[in-house]
Amino acid sequence: MASTAQIEANRTNAQLSTGPRTEAGKARSALNATRHGLTAKMPVAVRFGPFVEDAEGVQAFVDAVVAELGPRTTLELAEALNLAGLFLRRGRLVELESLALAHNTQAKVMAPVGPGMPSRIGEVELQRAGSEALSGDFFERLPRYEGHLSRQIDQSRARFARMVAERQMKESAILGEVLNEGPMWRA
Repeated sequence: MASTAQIEANRTNAQLSTGPRTEAGKARSALNATRHGLTAKMPVAVRFGPFVEDAEGVQAFVDAVVAELGPRTTLELAEALNLAGLFLRRGRLVELESLALAHNTQAKVMAPVGPGMPSRIGEVELQRAGSEALSGDFFERLPRYEGHLSRQIDQSRARFARMVAERQMKESAILGEVLNEGPMWRA
């Protein structure tokens, strides 16, 4: 049983343990659970741990995917961002697979460069990542993750194509109405 002095000391210490107070500290602590970004729903860079990514590189990748898709409505933009996130997660999966293989075979891994890939990591950190983050039956589950992501990408691309087709049909219908009515200033 705790003494009165211990209880009082715990209460005093608890007053100091209030978590982050600044916006930067809160933003950082919000990403504490991000280990490898494989299950991330939003396309953000992994900022801490063995799978740290360059935030600017990730953002450039997302921007390039969105620009290539050329969304023109809010819904199209949302789906384009979803697709970019899925491609980013699949890119991370490739790196995780190489780390899992290296861990299982004790091979050395070279740090790749590109969106969804770790950067600024030394060989020691990569080897440690293989033993810490990729433990258990992760290697056996990789094909399932890849299949799931590939299906999600296919579904998202189909949704995006349907959105674009619907928008184009509406635009064509509106344009057809305007052309059939002729100039607005005629009576």
